[in-house]
Amino acid sequence: MGNAEAAQYFQRACTLGTAEETMDPNLTGQGNRVFVSYAHLDDELLNQAVEHFTKDLGSFYAAKTGGALDIFFDRESIGWGVDWRRRIDSELRGASIFLPIITMQYFNRPACREELNAFHASAELLGAGYLILPVVILGASGITADSQMPEVRLIESLQFENLEEAFLAGRGTREWREALSRITDKLVIVIARAEENLLNVESSEPTLEAVDCDEDFDLFQHFEDLNQVGERLTPEMEESTRDLTTWCTVVQEEMQKFGATSPAVLRAQSVVMAKAVQEPSLKLQSSATALAQSVTEADALLRAMVGQLVGVNTSHGAEMAEKIISDITQGSSDLQPFVDGLAEILEMLKTMEIMSVPLRKAIKPGRIGFTKLQDAMKTIERWRGLSIR
Repeated sequence: MGNAEAAQYFQRACTLGTAEETMDPNLTGQGNRVFVSYAHLDDELLNQAVEHFTKDLGSFYAAKTGGALDIFFDRESIGWGVDWRRRIDSELRGASIFLPIITMQYFNRPACREELNAFHASAELLGAGYLILPVVILGASGITADSQMPEVRLIESLQFENLEEAFLAGRGTREWREALSRITDKLVIVIARAEENLLNVESSEPTLEAVDCDEDFDLFQHFEDLNQVGERLTPEMEESTRDLTTWCTVVQEEMQKFGATSPAVLRAQSVVMAKAVQEPSLKLQSSATALAQSVTEADALLRAMVGQLVGVNTSHGAEMAEKIISDITQGSSDLQPFVDGLAEILEMLKTMEIMSVPLRKAIKPGRIGFTKLQDAMKTIERWRGLSIR
């Protein structure tokens, strides 16, 4: 679909339709909202310290400002839930804040990675990256710009707040209170900036008075950006497929060389395997990470476009949304058989990796690549289930 066709569809949708509220009624009239993303294992490890921290944060904010924070801590609560992805743009445009609470376990949890990447992609699209405020409660030394994990590098680039001392000291300590005070002050600054931006938007003249479209939303620019990302997806999928196939083949061939023998021989074999696996692992990590990044970018653009088109509440807007979804998901299932088939191999690798440090280091990039492929495929599968009616 070209820009001319997009223009025709959008013009018809905007002139013939009237907007309806598509958000959950419980989400309307929002104030200062904070969405907390964390790994449940971390909260259990620290005796519910994550939950206590979010509650105390609300209290500190009230004490310092006289206002209230609407904090969503439980993913199952109203305002988060299973359909949170479709709400991201609206939440960010309403100056909601995303607060990821980080340990190194955070990056191992698919739900956490998904939340972080989705919020960040949408925030960048809207020029609202400042609405993401990461705090690190354990493992701060591992948050580096040269980490193999792209999500770790992302947190490092967002200038996280290090709260390790506060969480180790525990609730009620001076360190705990000082940490809460610092984060509250940052929230106050961010909220003030967001409110100023909202006032500037609200005071500007709307360009589409006939419908309840976002006056700052540029369908054609989004469409052009999505086309550019879409052009990258096919070759990136093909490259990831080749690298995944090569990696699987090399790993299986090397594993077959292992037999019942002495520990010294097994160690030597593991070193040989490490040399054979290293390059395919690095290639898989590189291509899969690139694919996952493109998918995340496409996801933010796609959901923003579909949300606006569906919001005009016409058959023409829905028709265009369906066309966009169909085009970008065409032929997107090629990697799924490979991803599904890796589960058994990865289980076997757990034993192989403890044989030697060289083998463990050589396999790690491949594991990261596999993880990024899983993330990308899950996101693409959700595109097929986007609600457009």
